[in-house]
Amino acid sequence: MIPCPACGRELKINTLLYDTPFFGKVLLTTIICECGFKHSDAIVSEIKEPTRFTVKINKKTLYDKVIRSTSGTIRVPEIGVEIEPGPASQAFITNLEGVLVKIRDIVEMARRWNADDEEKVSRCDEILKRIDDTVEGKDELTLILEDPFGNSLILSDSAFRERMKEEEAKALKTGMTVVDLTGLSEDELFRL
Repeated sequence: MIPCPACGRELKINTLLYDTPFFGKVLLTTIICECGFKHSDAIVSEIKEPTRFTVKINKKTLYDKVIRSTSGTIRVPEIGVEIEPGPASQAFITNLEGVLVKIRDIVEMARRWNADDEEKVSRCDEILKRIDDTVEGKDELTLILEDPFGNSLILSDSAFRERMKEEEAKALKTGMTVVDLTGLSEDELFRL
């Protein structure tokens, strides 16, 4: 029995192994309790070669798609932004402009939290200006997407894809506990 974190009753767990384009087999899980607690997750069950994508964000590429798995790290070096996966990391599908909007929202929040620190407010303003100028086509930023499990992707003719070295991949955060289940069949996985 797995107890509900909200009320302590027994949780009902549903799982489904689903074959998807780009990612291969994905384990879909839903955890439900009678009290209303619900948690859903999608876990990519295949590990591919560690991959790095690099793309320039400009007026031409703003709408190119970004698929970030729960193990993907996003960097925008010109503005010092690094988004690393953590235990509650969520995958998302958006476009390059959508990534800039997510970053903008975080920087605006940081600006509000540090309103009494002139130096931090000034740094936030610099980042926000670079983002705005890039969206308006007056500037260009670089987005780097790295995934030690190879499950993140940038769908763009302008993106450069390369295989990461093992040492580089091992240095990245994954946002999850990694268990090596090599050699187990699908049936054995569901019995765990």
